[in-house]
Amino acid sequence: MDRTSAALVERDGELALLRAAVADLLAGRSRVVAVEGAPGTGRSALLRYAAARARDAGCAVAHAAGSPTESALPFGIVTQLLAGPDTPGAPAPAALPLPALCELFLAAARERPLLLSVDDAQWADADSRHWLEALIRRARGAPLAILVAGTRGAVPAGRPGQDGRSDEAPAAVARLALRPLTPLGVAAMLAAAFEGPVDPAFAGAAAEACAGNPAVLRAVVDGIDADGLEPSAHTAAELPRRAAESVGDRTARLIDGLSEEHVRLLRAIAAAGPHLGPAALGELAALRTVPVSRALCLLTDTGLVEGTDAPRTPPGVAERALAGLTGAERAALHARAAVLAPRTAPPADPGPSADADPFGEGPDCDERAGWRLLNSPDDHVPAADRLRAADLLATCGHETTVRRAAALPRTLAHPDTPEPERNALLALHWLIEDTAPTEESADVAARVPPLPVPPRGPAQEGVAALRGALSGALPPARVRALAGAALRPAPGHPPLFTTRLAACYALALADSHEDAAAGLDPIVAQARALRARTAVAAALAVRASVALRRGWLQEAEQDLAEAEWAASQGSGSVKSVPLTTALRILLHLERDEVDDAGRAATAEVPLRAVSGMWWPTFLYARGRLGLRTGDHGAALPDLLECGRGLLARGWTNPSFVPWRSAAALARLGGGDRTGATCLAAAELAEARAWGSASAIGTALLAVGRVTEGERARAARDEAARLLLREDTPAEWAAPRRARRVRALTGAHGTPTPPPGAGGRTKGPFPAAHAGEPVREELTAAETRAAELVREGLTNGAIALRLGVSRRMVEMHLSRVYRKLGLSGRADLSRPLPDKD
Repeated sequence: MDRTSAALVERDGELALLRAAVADLLAGRSRVVAVEGAPGTGRSALLRYAAARARDAGCAVAHAAGSPTESALPFGIVTQLLAGPDTPGAPAPAALPLPALCELFLAAARERPLLLSVDDAQWADADSRHWLEALIRRARGAPLAILVAGTRGAVPAGRPGQDGRSDEAPAAVARLALRPLTPLGVAAMLAAAFEGPVDPAFAGAAAEACAGNPAVLRAVVDGIDADGLEPSAHTAAELPRRAAESVGDRTARLIDGLSEEHVRLLRAIAAAGPHLGPAALGELAALRTVPVSRALCLLTDTGLVEGTDAPRTPPGVAERALAGLTGAERAALHARAAVLAPRTAPPADPGPSADADPFGEGPDCDERAGWRLLNSPDDHVPAADRLRAADLLATCGHETTVRRAAALPRTLAHPDTPEPERNALLALHWLIEDTAPTEESADVAARVPPLPVPPRGPAQEGVAALRGALSGALPPARVRALAGAALRPAPGHPPLFTTRLAACYALALADSHEDAAAGLDPIVAQARALRARTAVAAALAVRASVALRRGWLQEAEQDLAEAEWAASQGSGSVKSVPLTTALRILLHLERDEVDDAGRAATAEVPLRAVSGMWWPTFLYARGRLGLRTGDHGAALPDLLECGRGLLARGWTNPSFVPWRSAAALARLGGGDRTGATCLAAAELAEARAWGSASAIGTALLAVGRVTEGERARAARDEAARLLLREDTPAEWAAPRRARRVRALTGAHGTPTPPPGAGGRTKGPFPAAHAGEPVREELTAAETRAAELVREGLTNGAIALRLGVSRRMVEMHLSRVYRKLGLSGRADLSRPLPDKD
């Protein structure tokens, strides 16, 4: 059977569009076509068809193909295209600016219509994807056709620039989604292969065994033909085995092309089944150089992995993946997976309950279902159901759906709406208006009452805490009190995802990172129990942000990886993309992985996200990257735009985004010391007004770097006193950051005691020596963790014993050390005194 002809069965619509694309190319118009489908569905055959048709018509043609073994090779796709006989020779692509690299192809197209064909684009390196994105934006200027084949998202969309807009209007992209063959298509392929109709029983069995995949069907037919068998009902019994062998052979070839870490991850998924999430799988596979989210995306693109919350291998893949292990190695892998599963697997399905998802069994956070529920004219729809629908939709980034729900003002004003639901709905409304304002906000504000002072109920307390923290209008102690009240269970008051996330983030801004992390853990667990995948991703992104602020890099990586994985599978909020991208950039910079940070900064950020809360954070991260690479000219516009966005909302607290400090360094790098000094001084004033030690210390570091003489020395000395004392702000407590402070301030030696601590007695349990009952200072969980340390257990063993995460154990012990004035684990060698 001719392979190209076989792969084009039931592809008449796709062929017609490709013929039209070539015709447009000959007429001097540009076209961009994305051919997307699973491996084996005929993507390559369609590219070959279009290339042959264009070449026969006299067009220039260049072809390139991605490969998993070359996905880390910079400009690999571009290099292949430039090496073609119909494209101009050029120096190394990395040596050219991006516009000049695009112009090479545009100039060639102006001389002779040019068709660029890129196969397996899901494996293209980051530099080539960035170039392809830029070329698509410029394609309108020449007779250029760009054909890209791959899995979902093969063609990158235009990314917003510094002001949130694309540089040029991109050429329209026609997307061809290749479906599996229907039973009629399978029968047509078989008839062509065997030169006549085949037994219907054989055709039906072939359709089922091959799942409509043309490549698998072709391999099965070739094998039957080579063995001299007839396509009969008797031969049909052979089809499942032959199809499995074909899939297995393809799997083996794919595995051979994977890196060692990708193979380890695939084996971890094969051993664990659907019982581990992405973060735990990364731990099981011992990934070191590849983020688990990126590795999972590659394995999914190859067809070796499927699933979102719980990745798993399709039938036939697991055995091939584990084939290279000995029996002992398999047993050890399964044992490690079993150890991880109990403490990382999502809670079991609680079954139907009053809290069942109001959207039914479809995709979580379905916008249409939420819209129907919120706008239902039925006054008998419980206010609690409307509230929960609005909460989940807002968590998933559908603020517009919630904002436009005409039922919300009516529900607030309805006399039968219970007071707790009314208070929570009002809090949710104003949280949305604060974090995602629109031109309609003023009109809506006229119909909805403001938040009362003092706030009523935990939802309003959470929103008030975040408002006060972002604006700096409330002192940190008041923010902590409001946020703590918002997170405490309150009978009769509905707990909302959005307002509790707001409270946790407010705690982080007030330097209470441990309390923020403790509040986020149950939110993540509840979202998992409700199978609200987008809510899980949103909570994980916030938890990763808190962990990064605290300096918990490993925990930040785990949560961020799972959030990125959820987003790659369509379960992430569009409005959270700037946050996850910013966290990825900042995490790389924290680890001195500047090249990786640069690649992360090229990620596509949807235009819809520009109006969200996290857009300034993304601009700040991109500006920080510019500072690290010495590109002050690129960093300054990002940082100033970040500041404009924050000031427009009244968010002046530098604890949220210290943009002035970073912009001051950018101005200094550009030779403007006066402007740098003004920015640093303004940030220091805002930080002192807010009052947290971390914000003041960060601002002082900037003042010490951009000023000179005695003023600089005084700023550095004060920064060292604030950030290097024994009760140093948690944000600067990590050893890596403490070393950075010492390098910037010139401080040496041991930390200085905090004010009023000069007479504090060193010892294992100083609180006991002062006559204070230790057990009353520690919670039950903290006491249990301390006792297990005394028994000699490691943090990992304690986590298994208590059934909690390692982060939770570290958090408990950190509180124990702080409350008791201990220096570390060694001081816990003595038993804890009795409560009495």
